[in-house]
Amino acid sequence: MKIIHNKNIISDAFQKVYFVKHIRLFLLLPINLVMEEYAIMENITEQQKKDLYLRKAALGEIEGWQPTGYPSQDKPWLKYYSEEAVKAPLPNYTMYEYIYKQNQDNLKRIAMNYYGADTTYEKMFERIDQMAGCLQAAGISEGEIVTICMINGPDTVCLLFALNKIGAIANMVYGADTPATLKRHLMDAKSTVVFTLDMFQEKFASIADEANLKRIIVTNITAEMAPMTRIAAQWFKKMKPKALPEDTRFCTWKKFFEKKKLPSRTCHDGETPAVITYTGGTTGGSKGVLLSSKAVNVVAQQYIASEHNYSRNHHWMQTLPLFIAYGVTCSMLLPLAIGMTQIIRIPMADSLNYICKKFKPNYLLTGPAYWEKFADDNEDIDLSFLTAVLSGGDILRQSVEKKINDYIHRHGSDVTIMNGYAMTEVAAGGTLNYPWAYRSGSVGIPTVKSVIAAFDPDTGEEMPYGEEGELCFASPSMMIGYVNNETETKKIMCSHIDRTIWVHSGDLGYVDKDGFIFVSGRLKRYFAYAHNGVHHKVFSIDIEKSLAEHPAVDNCAVVPVADEKSLQAAVAYIIIDNNYKKQTDLSTILTQYCREKLPIEQRPVKYYFVDSFPLTKIGKVDYRALEKMAEESGV
Repeated sequence: MKIIHNKNIISDAFQKVYFVKHIRLFLLLPINLVMEEYAIMENITEQQKKDLYLRKAALGEIEGWQPTGYPSQDKPWLKYYSEEAVKAPLPNYTMYEYIYKQNQDNLKRIAMNYYGADTTYEKMFERIDQMAGCLQAAGISEGEIVTICMINGPDTVCLLFALNKIGAIANMVYGADTPATLKRHLMDAKSTVVFTLDMFQEKFASIADEANLKRIIVTNITAEMAPMTRIAAQWFKKMKPKALPEDTRFCTWKKFFEKKKLPSRTCHDGETPAVITYTGGTTGGSKGVLLSSKAVNVVAQQYIASEHNYSRNHHWMQTLPLFIAYGVTCSMLLPLAIGMTQIIRIPMADSLNYICKKFKPNYLLTGPAYWEKFADDNEDIDLSFLTAVLSGGDILRQSVEKKINDYIHRHGSDVTIMNGYAMTEVAAGGTLNYPWAYRSGSVGIPTVKSVIAAFDPDTGEEMPYGEEGELCFASPSMMIGYVNNETETKKIMCSHIDRTIWVHSGDLGYVDKDGFIFVSGRLKRYFAYAHNGVHHKVFSIDIEKSLAEHPAVDNCAVVPVADEKSLQAAVAYIIIDNNYKKQTDLSTILTQYCREKLPIEQRPVKYYFVDSFPLTKIGKVDYRALEKMAEESGV
């Protein structure tokens, strides 16, 4: 697709705004005086000067300012940030250097608690250094890709930082994936060394030859637990260590890290590749996303600069797996960069009800599906300990948002759920609804250094405020590219006529005049419907919006199914509202409703009533699984 971006361009001198689209020329008020105010500041870039000016304009502090009407030029969200946040420099260190610099005066505090075992920051850095030396002694060098197929735990965290310290790249894969998928990830990354758990070792044994694996280092999930917890888990939870396969390429974690270590080197380049995380595969195959240290660090730093209530005395619940960017940046790096204590558990093993009763974390971050279940369970739990509750990874519907907030407020807390929106391709740094910048139904405002705008999918022109298009990101946290997939990288990272690289989300949405982002749904979720010789492009989101307006529908998902008469037709999966659970003729009611509301190509030909939707490994609705279910059931 040819990208055309024929609209406002702010000149380098920042004196004029050229409004090409409507062939008008706006001359701003003389801003030399404004810019002189910033010119005397040391260590401030031209971009920061422009952003400080736009912040003042958005606050109404520049008389005569006329907004252009386009989000990427006006940046109205900057009015919600302080001058300090706008001016804050972004860290260009490795991930290891970043957390070390942040915690040099915090070494005695507990960094991680894992099933009763505490690790201080001092012990964590010692462990990282010891691991880094052993990795080097084993011949692992800068730029080598090493696969980590483990579950969240202190060893997983320390190993990731140890690889980063020596300049190696951590390839974070999902142990529950099929051997075929794991083989593809290994071969795409050209990774021959794997650190894994004994519960996954047979998968790697089955693909070791085809994937050309040289070393597989194995540990047990209970190894880092407190002694009594470890014994109980091994005996009562069937987590006893397994014997290694009879293959010389396999060795135990203990044996590998008992080898004589070298003094470990420290990589200092934040721009070099650091970690590979994987997309969710919601509507297509999962892809490896290569991120630099800087990309991961700047996500954490932007949240730290923007939020002033963080405290080292707080506890952060690490609930997200580390094979996704959201887990690496927001669930692991952010609390460590602040200097908090992370409570680490096996992801998704505990309900939010249990977590809140047992641990009383100040910060709790998970996906919409888990928050909704938490509210639906409606347990009588004192939630007064909560400082912030955060949601991400999928759209949080407004009705669900209200349900969650009502539940939290009824149980002793005045916090409101802070839902956000991002992509793996920008290291999970995108938007957030802050307590001081909150709009129900939206996914919040862009992070302070990011720009998000909607573009016409056909022409590439940026859409004005309130008009829907494909949401795109211009961010300092964007990926280096997809692993071994230059074709897909070029499709998603496009240079527009303004010479800015934009990451295309594939999501439909718009930006309102205050800079809040609203997500409508997936651009690519459409199908072809033929009627009377005319082919229609039908978007599932349009059908879902109409169905969601019916009072009997609590939630819905629409997918296509093959149809002899029309090529493809819509089928709808419905979660029924509690007030309509006893209704027996809902199919007839919804069929009549859609006949009145929707054109023929958008009317579902079949309704399936379900208690829940299948979810991907990162907690999003799995539309591919629904399509397969529809295909197996038939029209």
